[in-house]
This record gives sequence, C-alpha cells and structure tokens, in this order.
Amino acid sequence: MLEKWSLVVAGAAVLASAAGLAMPVVVRVPIVKAHGAADPVDAGLFSHWQHDQYPCFACHPAIFPRERKGFTHDEMDEGKFCGACHDGQSAPPASGERAACRKSCHAK
Repeated sequence: MLEKWSLVVAGAAVLASAAGLAMPVVVRVPIVKAHGAADPVDAGLFSHWQHDQYPCFACHPAIFPRERKGFTHDEMDEGKFCGACHDGQSAPPASGERAACRKSCHAK
C-alpha cells in the first residue's frame, strides 16, 4: 500500500513540474490605454517566479484569466487584477507614491 501512495505522490510531483514548465516565467501585460507623458512607456511585466510562493489557484482563474489580458491602473486601484493584493497592505502598492513603477512592473 505504501508503494502505491509513493507512486501517486511521485505522479503528482511530475504533473506539477510539467504545469510549471508550461507557464511563462514573465508575462508582458498588454497595454489597453495610452500612457500619459509622465507615465512609464513600457507595458507592465508580471513575473511568475517572483510570486512562486503562491499556488496557481490563488490567482487563477478568480483574479486573472489564463489568457493574457490587459488592464489599467484604475482597475488595479479598484482592487482588481494586481490590485487584489498590491494594495499597500497585503503587498507593496501598484499605484501611488510608494509604488516602484520603473523598478518592478514597468522595467525594460
């Protein structure tokens, strides 16, 4: 019986690894609204690697669909998409004075 459970656990680990390999490490968020002159020119980046302490189902599909989808800072400020966690309390803010715009999300 122990051998059977070992095989189940090993199989689950292989499937989890395969799923991890199928996801892109970095996703460029499509621009849906023209940026202002003072805003970063580059579209936002999302790094799965920097968020690897969370299981996929923490964000998919409730917060993010599985396909690439563009969204605005206004939507994030309403608590949608990245703003669901990046609200300045749970995680560093996605908008405002304390946001690290060009260092993290809008990096080249």
